[in-house]
Amino acid sequence: MAQLTLEWREKFQRFLAERISMSVATTSPTGSPRVADVYFVSDADLNLYFYSDPASRHSRNIQRDPRVAVTMRIESMDWREIQGLQVEGIAQVMDEPPAHHRAWDLMCKKFPFYQSFTDAVASLKMYRVTPKRIRWIDNSVSFGYKEDFDLA
Repeated sequence: MAQLTLEWREKFQRFLAERISMSVATTSPTGSPRVADVYFVSDADLNLYFYSDPASRHSRNIQRDPRVAVTMRIESMDWREIQGLQVEGIAQVMDEPPAHHRAWDLMCKKFPFYQSFTDAVASLKMYRVTPKRIRWIDNSVSFGYKEDFDLA
């Protein structure tokens, strides 16, 4: 496992700031994998935030089992340009108002259209994914290059 140095943290923060969506994988009650794409933002601690309908399958799965895996990547036809993050973590509904407001501000800064969605967002829940493990994939270094970071 690599050490999550300030340099790595800043690299991940820049990468996350440039991505707009992530795939969230959850597990159904029968153990089947489920995945959903969502808009997201991140904070300085590499927490990931997204809105979702609490009645959606992935939200119901999170309510039952908060363990999730998420990915975000650079899409390219050139294998040397492929970079991405694979994150394992814990997802939870953001109920505490100060933290929710900070995440809402991050969301509106990254996605200004959210400011016009206040009525629609009122029926949604904001979720925070707290990363426990991060894997960095970077084919610009070499094919299949990866670094693993344990944040637990």
